[in-house]
This record gives sequence, structure tokens and C-alpha cells, in this order.
Amino acid sequence: MQDVLFVLGAGDPEMVTIEHLLADYAVPAIRVRVGGKRVYPANAYRASVPPQAVDVLARGGRVWLVECVGDVPEGASRIDHHRPGDPGYGHPPAEFWRASSLGQAVAVLRNEIGLEVEITPEMRLVAAADHCLGAAYRGDCPGIDPDALLRWHVASRAAFEKRSVDAVLIDVQATRDQLRRAPRMELAPGIHAADMRGRPDAELLIAAAHEGQCCISAVTARDGRTKIGCLVGSPAQVMAFMHEWVPRQGLTAVYGDPVRGFAGAFVPR
Repeated sequence: MQDVLFVLGAGDPEMVTIEHLLADYAVPAIRVRVGGKRVYPANAYRASVPPQAVDVLARGGRVWLVECVGDVPEGASRIDHHRPGDPGYGHPPAEFWRASSLGQAVAVLRNEIGLEVEITPEMRLVAAADHCLGAAYRGDCPGIDPDALLRWHVASRAAFEKRSVDAVLIDVQATRDQLRRAPRMELAPGIHAADMRGRPDAELLIAAAHEGQCCISAVTARDGRTKIGCLVGSPAQVMAFMHEWVPRQGLTAVYGDPVRGFAGAFVPR
């Protein structure tokens, strides 16, 4: 094995898949930490380059930062699709595999480390769900069957939450009903979304994607701030949220990708 190291960010389903893949092929990887704890999405880019990665770079090795660390040191590379400038940012659903962090990681393993990595159907479902969930449910991701995606998505949530598949499906259906009854809010002239702030929203992301309904959510982030999310939006809806609705509300730290169909911002403290 070459002198390489993958530095991994927050542990969502795609990151877990990447971590297992690296372990299967005995590729060195570490989880990045802040304050002694593994990062979560809100602080992953505030993490510093870990000492192990600094050592690898000093020896002339290769380091890949996967959805973490704000500044890429000389000699390191980024695997990501969340922010402008990332290798996978702004790529459409038709390019979901190569744009996703999982797809980028597989490309590195194959093309730069020389491993014969098999791409499984489940890996493609993971990548599609993470890169552009709404588009995947609409059938816009080549080779992704929306029914297969729903089965995987529900099973994945059930395993993560240690609940039965039936219990998750009940919540998905209840939230779909909530979405249909939710008031509509205007993001910009002629552009609307369902207002799910303050409403029961168990499994909202699956429900909104399956329903094909852009919605606005409100959750408490781990750092105590209120995060307002625009979920499963069209490019026009996400751009209206980011560039018109968010400034009118005085929200801060806006982020998102109109092509991927998501955005978010925070209520000032």
C-alpha cells in the first residue's frame, strides 16, 4: 500500500459507506475530530488537519480530505460536493455517481491507488440519495429505480434508528399527509414551498422526496442554533430560498447547491 491517508468527516450514510469501503481494502483512514469528538456537519469544516495527515504529507504521501477541514494544505486533495469549488459541486443528477463523495473516493482508489474496486448497486443508491435525493426519487439519476431507492432508504433509516421498517414507513406516510396539508409559503414571486416549520415532521426528508414536494424545515442544530432548511427543491426554489427569502428573514451562514436541490441557513442568536 502506498503512503496514503483518507481523513473522514461527519458520519452520515455515505460517509459510513466510504469508511467501510476503505476498511475492506485496508486503506488507511481516520475520523477527523473537534474537541476530542468526531465532527458533525455543522463543524466539520472547522476541523484542523490531523497530525497523522501532516506526517503523511511531510513524508511525500497523499492525503484526501473527505467532507471536512476548511483549508486544504499543499499536497492534499479534497473529496466533496457541498461547497463551490468542490470537485462534485453543481453537477446535475445525470452525473450523480462521479459527483458524489462516494464516487470520487472510488475513482481515487481505482485510478490513483490502483485497486480493483467493485461498484455495487447499493453503493449507487447511497450516492444518488446523498447527492440529489429529490432528483433520484423523480427518476432523474441514470440506473436508479425510485422504488428500490425507497426500500433502501427506509431500511437504512430503520437500521440507524433501531426501529422496524414498518414503523419508519408509518412515519413517512404520516409526514406525507402533513406535507399535503401544510400551508404554502412564497420564497419569491411565483415560487412557493410547503411550510413545515413547527409541524410534526418525522422522516421529513424521505417523505418530501417521495412526495416530490419542496419544503421548508426548522431544526435545532447541535450547537443550539435554529437551522432553516430548504429540502428537495428545484433549482428555482433553492435559488429563491438562498437569494431572496433568506435575506428577507435576516438569516445567516447560508449554504446550498441549487443543482442538488438543497439549502439551509441559521437564525441569528
